[in-house]
Amino acid sequence: MLAALGLVSRVTIAVLLPTSRPEEEPAAYGTSPDTRRFATVLVAGVLSATWAFTGYTYIVEFLGDVGGFSPNSVSALFVVFGVACLAGVSVTGALLHRFPQSALTTAVAAQAVAMLGLYSAGTDPVAAVVFLALMGGALGPVFMTTQDAMLHCAPGRTDIALAANSGAYNAGIAAGAVLGGQILPRTDVRDTFVAGGLLTVGACAVLLGGRLRRPGRQSTT
Repeated sequence: MLAALGLVSRVTIAVLLPTSRPEEEPAAYGTSPDTRRFATVLVAGVLSATWAFTGYTYIVEFLGDVGGFSPNSVSALFVVFGVACLAGVSVTGALLHRFPQSALTTAVAAQAVAMLGLYSAGTDPVAAVVFLALMGGALGPVFMTTQDAMLHCAPGRTDIALAANSGAYNAGIAAGAVLGGQILPRTDVRDTFVAGGLLTVGACAVLLGGRLRRPGRQSTT
């Protein structure tokens, strides 16, 4: 079914999209090319993905063993997580171009708070739901804001920059799962969240450091 829907989408796009050469479009190149800012956003994005999925990969075990939720409740909590993610993306999309300097940093900081909150208060069901929703509300906007930044700071073509960011983010997801898998047998599932949360603070430091090196200039981080 998914393959059939993908085929319909592909044919629709092929029919409706204009046939102009990509390099002739205004969005083919970054609006404010900046190699340093590009590298900062790329590194912060991959670090954020790695640290998020250090814990999130094992969220089912966390919610069951630490939060005490039943399997049916965990399924419902995934709906909460998804709705929070959609809400976070919607709010970020509405505010992104009004507050370009703060969007990515805020999303990464919220991710850190959510993961550390799950570690410290995840045994309380209400707190677990709150911090899980906060994590959902941060996870989508992190990738969204890095992609937006690529359109501005790409030192070359934006399609290459977007592909690099997407590939790096997915590599971070895989690396996070591996890291969490190394932590889990040695301690317990809670420690995957404290490790991910503390390391996410490092991603915030990368973003803030990048902004401090660029005084007085607008940044999409």
